[in-house]
Amino acid sequence: MKNPITIDELQRLLEDEATRAEALADYFEYLPTGPFTGEYRLRNEIKVVKHEPVDAESSSEAESLINIRDFLITKANGLARGVRDKLFEERKQDGERIVIVTEGDSWFQYPRFKPAGIPLSKEVKDVIDYLIEDERFAVKSLGGAGDVIRNMFHMSEYLDAIEQYTPKAFVLSGGGNDFFEVFPRMVRKGSIDDIETFLKTTWLTEIEVIRTYYKGILQILTTEFPELDIFVHGYDYIMPRPDGKWIGRPMIETGGLTRDEDRKGLIKFIMDKFNRSIEELSEQYEKVHFINIRGTVPQDPQFWHDEIHPNDYGFRLVADKFIAQLEEVLIRAN
Repeated sequence: MKNPITIDELQRLLEDEATRAEALADYFEYLPTGPFTGEYRLRNEIKVVKHEPVDAESSSEAESLINIRDFLITKANGLARGVRDKLFEERKQDGERIVIVTEGDSWFQYPRFKPAGIPLSKEVKDVIDYLIEDERFAVKSLGGAGDVIRNMFHMSEYLDAIEQYTPKAFVLSGGGNDFFEVFPRMVRKGSIDDIETFLKTTWLTEIEVIRTYYKGILQILTTEFPELDIFVHGYDYIMPRPDGKWIGRPMIETGGLTRDEDRKGLIKFIMDKFNRSIEELSEQYEKVHFINIRGTVPQDPQFWHDEIHPNDYGFRLVADKFIAQLEEVLIRAN
């Protein structure tokens, strides 16, 4: 590993598929920044320079350059989407494939990579990875780890993609980061006889805010694209691990929920409410289909990568539910 390294050298390593995985592992670290998000950052010890130092005394050339760091971090974080975009551009030419546009958070775009020999490998295969593997679909993925439903609504990137690619379906995953990024501040001491007492009343406001953004998105989509099939979902019962920074630990340290079954009970209560809110909204629109994935991934550590994300097998179970619903609406119905 070369250190210092010039910006051109590091950029070439990231752009070359044969060296990308090794470059990410050597020069970057992946840091979780929220319950549904994380990002690549240059390791502290790495120095990125404009040019090769002429000699050891050319210290000014070996100093870290903040603007260059920002540029490279943005490039590293965008690698996953670039790989998916390349596949989509190839596959949309196949008239037999059904074009789908997807927008979502880290359940649709888990960003972290791991070296796997020469090729680059996703550390976790998410829902969209499995949809992309299905030979019947060409998937335009707009997802990004940490994306929140309010940004999806305001940025409306999916509207341009739908206009451009005329997909048969739009698939949306959102709201989890909106809710769980503030979850630690919602928890309080309560009574096990009434599980809702472990939540401040603001939790219901958060659910309603998320529902309002969903409603805005669905209103626009069903008006602008009345023939488009739209698929939405709530999340499964996530895994509140005792060491979990965003879910488990706040439940224990703030709420006093020391028993695993009590923490899982609170998650079930929250996710049932979350799911019902989105499902009831979807029923107001003929072309909006709700995918119920509750109870799909067992609340058992062997199915979960961390407290928020299933592992490969867990996401495979979730993806099967999506694929079955897509089949029923887009393929069998025709």
